[in-house]
Amino acid sequence: MQKIEPRIKQYEDMGLGLFIHWGLYSQLGVGEWTEFIHERPQAEYEQAIHTFTAADFNPKQIVHEAKKMGAKYIVLTTKHHEGFFLYDTHGLSDFDVMHSPAGRDLIKEFVDACNNEGIKPFFYMATYDWHNPLYKTDFNAYLEYLRKSVELLCTNYGTIGGLWFDGNWNKKDADWHLDELYGTIRRYQPDAMIINNTGLKNMGKVINPEIDAVTYERHTPDAVNHGDASKYVAGEISLTLNQHWGYAANDLSYKSPREIIENVAHSRKIGANILVNIGLTGTGAIPEMSRTYMHLLGRWTNMAAPAIYGVRPAAVVAAGNTKDFAVTNHLNTYLFIHDLQVVGNDNVVLGGEGINLRSFTGMFGKIKSINWLDNNAPVCFMQDTKKGALTIDATGFTYGTDWVVRVARITMSD
Repeated sequence: MQKIEPRIKQYEDMGLGLFIHWGLYSQLGVGEWTEFIHERPQAEYEQAIHTFTAADFNPKQIVHEAKKMGAKYIVLTTKHHEGFFLYDTHGLSDFDVMHSPAGRDLIKEFVDACNNEGIKPFFYMATYDWHNPLYKTDFNAYLEYLRKSVELLCTNYGTIGGLWFDGNWNKKDADWHLDELYGTIRRYQPDAMIINNTGLKNMGKVINPEIDAVTYERHTPDAVNHGDASKYVAGEISLTLNQHWGYAANDLSYKSPREIIENVAHSRKIGANILVNIGLTGTGAIPEMSRTYMHLLGRWTNMAAPAIYGVRPAAVVAAGNTKDFAVTNHLNTYLFIHDLQVVGNDNVVLGGEGINLRSFTGMFGKIKSINWLDNNAPVCFMQDTKKGALTIDATGFTYGTDWVVRVARITMSD
C-alpha cells in the first residue's frame, strides 16, 4: 500500500492552478525564450533590466482573478532561464528586481496577496540559467548559487505551497546535487510540494525520492505515474492558452475555450492536477485575452466545482467510444458528459433533441437520483445494481446554453 503524504493529498484536492510567466522577456512581447531562440547578445538583452518597472503589477487583482477562475494555487516564475530574479536576493545577485526601476520585492507582494485570498503560492525556479557564467564554467559552484537562491525563497516568505523546478533536462546526465537542494527545502518548508519538470522527453518520470508530483508538459496522458510502492506521487498537466508561456503579443493562435475546458475535465478523469498558464505583459498586467479566458473558465469551474475539487477518479467506466467518465468523493459520484448538443425545436433543430443514452459500468450502489449541476434538472436513468450497469438519458443543453462538458451529480439511496 502506497503511503500518501498529507501535503500530496492536499495538493491533489486543489486540482486546478494558475501558472504565471513573467520576466524581462515580457517587455519584448515575443515569448519567454526570445533571448535564446532569437540569438540576442546577452549583454544587449540584459539591458532590459533598466526598463523593468512593474508599473502595472497588481498582485491583489491578479490573485483575485485567479480565484474567480477557480485556481486554488498559483505558480509564479521567480527566475526563468534568463536568470533575472523577481525577488530580493540580498546580495546573491545584482541581476534581480531590486536593481531594476521596480525596486521592490515582487514575490513578497505576490505571497501576501495569495495569503489574503486563501490561495497557495508556489515558486517556479529555473535551474537552467543563461545569465550566470558558472552554469558553464563551474557547475558545482552554480549549484550552490542555485541552492542559496532557493533557500532565500524558503526562509523569507512564510509558509509556501511548493517549489516548481525547470531545466534539469538541459544537463540530463549531470549530478544536480538534488539531495542538498531538496534537503534545504525540507529543512525550512517540510510541507512544501517539490516538483521538477522532467521536460518533453521524460514526462511522468520520478527523478528523486523527494519528488511529490510528476509533470506532463503540454501533454494530456491517459494515465498518471503515481510512483512505486515506497511513495505515492501526484501528477500535473500544464497548459498554455496559445503557443507561448511568456507574453507574445502577436501569437493569435489561441486554443478554443472548448479545448481548455475539456483539458481541465480530462485532468479530473486521470486524477492529475492542471496548471493553466498566462503570461503577464512587460509591465505586469494580465493581457485582455488571458483575462477573458480566465473569466470563461471561471464560469465553468464555478458550475462544476463539486466535481473538480477534492475528488478522485471513480471505478465507474463509460461504455462505448466516448470521453465520458466519473469521479467521486466521500459524498457523491459525478458523471462528466461530453459532446452534447443544444435542444432546438421544429424551426431550429440543433441536434440535442431526442434520447441520448450514455452507459457506464461499475456502479453497484443503489442510486436515488441524478441531477445536472448547471440547472439541477433531473436526469432519467436505468440501473442494474447486480451487474453494476447504469444508463442515463443525457439530455442536450437547454437552448441558450452550452457548458461544453456537462456534469451530473449522483445521489445514492440511504
